[in-house]
Amino acid sequence: MGKKVFFLSFLLFTLFFGNVGQTIAEENKEVSMQIVEEKAKLMHEMALNNQYEEAKQIHSWLVVQFPSVSFDEYNMDTYQLSELFRSFDRAGEAVTRAGLDERTRLQYIIAFRLAVDATISEDHPLWKKSGERLILLLDDINKQIENGKTDEAIQAFREWRHQFETIRPAMYTGMKEEEILPLTSYIQHLDNEEWIETDGQDNLKKLKELFQKVLSNEETSNVDPSLWAVILSIGGVLFVSLTYAGWKKYKGEKERHQMRD
Repeated sequence: MGKKVFFLSFLLFTLFFGNVGQTIAEENKEVSMQIVEEKAKLMHEMALNNQYEEAKQIHSWLVVQFPSVSFDEYNMDTYQLSELFRSFDRAGEAVTRAGLDERTRLQYIIAFRLAVDATISEDHPLWKKSGERLILLLDDINKQIENGKTDEAIQAFREWRHQFETIRPAMYTGMKEEEILPLTSYIQHLDNEEWIETDGQDNLKKLKELFQKVLSNEETSNVDPSLWAVILSIGGVLFVSLTYAGWKKYKGEKERHQMRD
């Protein structure tokens, strides 16, 4: 009887500490961006099925694991990293703030997924497929202006802007700022919708040209890249440093709580 009790105790001891050791090893293991991409995709699928509690759990897992990701192989500057982290924070807002409307929640989660994909997919990122569809929408808006349907054109352009905001984080994450600055600056220039009634078609033509250059990775700016690096690093380094510090502190506190338990 005593041998059986000893054997069972030894078996339970081995299983328990074996699982604990495996869990610790998994938590300390470096997470790749490919794994982050899989989690972002899964979080998107959960949100599409209105499973926000499950999506929240995935985001919580990423909060702990994201700091262990090494970005050395992706050649990202501080601005690109800050945009990736900002999209991650917005995805967290989407799964925690029930007050957000459904469309905005999905937009934030999709934007994070596209930003992660843009980090690891250098040649054919997903956001460019959405960008190609946005080009077609510009053609539709142009036809509405040509047919004198100004109100419909204004509404269509607002929808275009909304969809552009979904891919913007991926553009900023996957490309250098100087490559897309002419496009984003021109879009800001079009904030006043009065242009639709005056020079609508000319403005759309210019917008389409700039967008197509971004999609094909053509040079659109003569500004010295080193100048942009200096300007962007001012806010970028601070944001990245604070983000990593916060996550490291969160992870450290969690490990201390686990040790106490």
